[in-house]
Amino acid sequence: MNKLVKLLPAMALVMGATLAMAMNFANPMPSQVFAEDPENPGEFIEVTSWQPGVDYICDQTGDCLYDAPNGNVVQQGTFIDLR
Repeated sequence: MNKLVKLLPAMALVMGATLAMAMNFANPMPSQVFAEDPENPGEFIEVTSWQPGVDYICDQTGDCLYDAPNGNVVQQGTFIDLR
């Protein structure tokens, strides 16, 4: 019983580290997605509800989709509006 009591702090540390790792997950895709308007460079359009391959494609190199206007790049490629 004494051995078990001595191991409790170590077990609590392992349990806490396991829970911290389990709760630390990245959001794979932001809730809103933006693209730079090809007709008006410097302006961004929201394409969250657009369907890839139907309404737009991200072709070859460059920055295609952002998590906010002038935000972080979430998908590489050249934005091509198919609508």
